[in-house]
Amino acid sequence: MTNSKSLATAAAVLMAFSIAACGHSRVEANFGSSVQSMVEGQYYDPAAAANPSLDAVEGTDGQRMETVMEAHRGQAGSAQEVSNPLVINVGQ
Repeated sequence: MTNSKSLATAAAVLMAFSIAACGHSRVEANFGSSVQSMVEGQYYDPAAAANPSLDAVEGTDGQRMETVMEAHRGQAGSAQEVSNPLVINVGQ
């Protein structure tokens, strides 16, 4: 019985040391580089991203903006819905 406990303890200690000894330096050295690469890849013109223009956008696709505005205006509900009393049913 004592021999099996000693063997289990020795195995646990050996396993703990082997896990600690393997280290994660290779993983830690590249940690976050894929995210940084994806962020950098999203820029159309990195020079313009470094020095953005302060001017307003002067043009856009009219049909696209009309669709966006119609969708935006369609999100609003009627004022009658807001005036209805709030009913909360608990346990029914």
